[in-house]
Amino acid sequence: MLKTILGKTCLLFFVIINSYGQAETTDIIPKSQLFEPNGELFLLDHSTKIQYNEGLEALATYLGKTLSPATGWDFELSASKKSKKNSIHLSIDPQDDKEEGYRLSVNSRNIQIIGNSEAGVFNGIQTLRQMLPIEIFNPRRQKDVDWAIEGAYVEDEPTYPWRGMMLDVSRYFYEVSYVKQLVDMMAMYKMNVLHLHLIDDAGWRIEIKKYPKLTSVGGFRGDGHERTGGYYTQEEIKEIVAYAALRNIEVIPEIEIPAHTLPAIAAYPHLSCTGAPQVVQTQHSISGELYCVGRESTFDFLEDVFDEVVALFPSKYIHVGGDEAKYDRWAQCSHCQKRKETLGLEKEADLQVYFTNRIQKVLKNHGKIIVGWDEIIERGLDDKAVGMVWHNKKKAILGTQAGHDMVMALSSHAYFDVAESNIPGEVKAATWLSPISLEKVYGMDPVVEGLGDEFKSQVLGVHATLWSDQFIHGTILQEIQPINENRSEKYFDYLTFPRMAALAEVAWTEKSRKDWSDFEQRMRKHYNRYDEAGYGYRVPQPKLIGKKEMDGSIEVTMENVVEGAHITYTTNGLKPNSYDKIYTKPVRVEKLSDFKAITVVNRQQFSLPLYFPEKYEQFKKFGTLLGEWKPALIKGVNFGELELNSTGKINGNGTYEVTFIYTDGAHKLEIEGVSVYKNRQLITEDRHKGETGPTSIDNTYNIKIDGYETGAEFIIKAKVRGDIGNDSYGVVFIKKKD
Repeated sequence: MLKTILGKTCLLFFVIINSYGQAETTDIIPKSQLFEPNGELFLLDHSTKIQYNEGLEALATYLGKTLSPATGWDFELSASKKSKKNSIHLSIDPQDDKEEGYRLSVNSRNIQIIGNSEAGVFNGIQTLRQMLPIEIFNPRRQKDVDWAIEGAYVEDEPTYPWRGMMLDVSRYFYEVSYVKQLVDMMAMYKMNVLHLHLIDDAGWRIEIKKYPKLTSVGGFRGDGHERTGGYYTQEEIKEIVAYAALRNIEVIPEIEIPAHTLPAIAAYPHLSCTGAPQVVQTQHSISGELYCVGRESTFDFLEDVFDEVVALFPSKYIHVGGDEAKYDRWAQCSHCQKRKETLGLEKEADLQVYFTNRIQKVLKNHGKIIVGWDEIIERGLDDKAVGMVWHNKKKAILGTQAGHDMVMALSSHAYFDVAESNIPGEVKAATWLSPISLEKVYGMDPVVEGLGDEFKSQVLGVHATLWSDQFIHGTILQEIQPINENRSEKYFDYLTFPRMAALAEVAWTEKSRKDWSDFEQRMRKHYNRYDEAGYGYRVPQPKLIGKKEMDGSIEVTMENVVEGAHITYTTNGLKPNSYDKIYTKPVRVEKLSDFKAITVVNRQQFSLPLYFPEKYEQFKKFGTLLGEWKPALIKGVNFGELELNSTGKINGNGTYEVTFIYTDGAHKLEIEGVSVYKNRQLITEDRHKGETGPTSIDNTYNIKIDGYETGAEFIIKAKVRGDIGNDSYGVVFIKKKD
């Protein structure tokens, strides 16, 4: 007992000294508006009571259930208007007008969490959990832990009301247990919108009792032993919604119209223009099938579906998708063409506006507001909607001016199915976008340049997407069911953490208070919290502090950014492992390319390497660097010549491949063809249209050299232009095929 008392006294002394040493000692994410240490300490023990004001019993129960597993104590709960000694007291102050805001007071006597609503109280609980020792996140009892909480006064509220995550359960079906885990992961960081992408060409995931084939047929894909899929029963949906609601998370369903609807058409072919049999796809693609806009039976079906959907989701929002519709079917359908003629419409795209407006009216009658990808707001809607801006930030200006609210789900910063880096060994991920690093997510700005002050309140917040396309690109990510492998869940954890933490701070914390270096420091212990909770995450590489030349060698200085981890390294060019030499001081090497280092959490858990690749190393498979382009060399929308000196690169007769590779910029590069000149005389060419940008098409050109001469000058001239403008950067490589 004496040992315990002395230990707690020393801990209290440390906190007091520390509180005088700096204004903020917390590592809370997202960063709070005000955090004032008071030099006191609250010690949670088995006799601590959880007290609550009227209406907060459910949150008090939730708090007890989050504290009990790790501490091993069952906390007594009781209704009380006033806080007592050795208690955690939950209350609501109706006079507080800060939406989702709270005040948290911790002293040696008790803890008080005062919210302006249940949402505010819940957010205060999440801050309190982060102030406890990290072991509180462990689902098993932790012995010999002093459950001490630093005394402080916290005032906080979010900057944006919409702080969302989307989970694509259509392309890969996640069981209820994982959806709940994602809810808990979101709750940790005060995220408050879970968007379930329930319908896409790869699967229908929600039970509709009037149309059972939507799930019996549309909920599965493949044949025989390769048949996979699943769906949520209506009871499971209710369970998810209730679980999320207690954690201040609103669940928004997405029921796609008019495209990405192949499973519904496979189940009920009469919903399409042709009525032809269809099957649910087993490989990712965008189906050309659409709901037939010319038949009234389509709208009868959708009204029935939405009748059941709105009864399950209390959210005032229903997401209707609206993206990537191809109109070929409508253009060839007599019913759709008759509808277009009757309405006096000019083109098939106008039919989609009609379709969306009809569904918007249906949902408005249910008291719902539609949400859609930014395509739905481009051509006009009858009523107010919420547009999710995913690829062109300036659409938020058009949307708000038209009276709509907007949510920034920018593919450049918040598409978490994209890898964090292009380091060799990075996980399989979407490749149509450049890597999205943790720092890039943190740098996201929901404010659009040029958006008038009168419209800024219509930008509701930010939204990240977790698309599951990669699960139907082969078998690499498929689970091995006989051994109950959870590869898919760990894969999504890896993509989500720590990037969700960065996005949470973008949405919660005022821009003026954000600081990347500070966030990086606060993240150090959050990786430990993930370990305690059993969540997967991407281990960050060691941080490069500096490299400088010294006496013919280069000195590399690094920093470990994970609490309790260490760094190992190699100086022979080989990839390091957890057994290699431990970094303790700056390392000298003759060549930077020989140095590699990793962050080691444990023998099985470590980062990708920090290393110094040679320029354009990732493109070595395309041969030898021939040249580069930048905006100054591109004329824009008119074709011009890009001249590349290939003397020495063309070194004999044979066939050569010339490949154009985009590396950066706002515009893709279009190529009309390449021509080869020997001593300024045209000798061969390959004329075909190609392009390279975030995605590339036919960007490799084949040239055959027959009359090679030693000492001859070879020049390659390419006809190129920017598709919209000249903001394009890239490289050209050449490789001899034979």
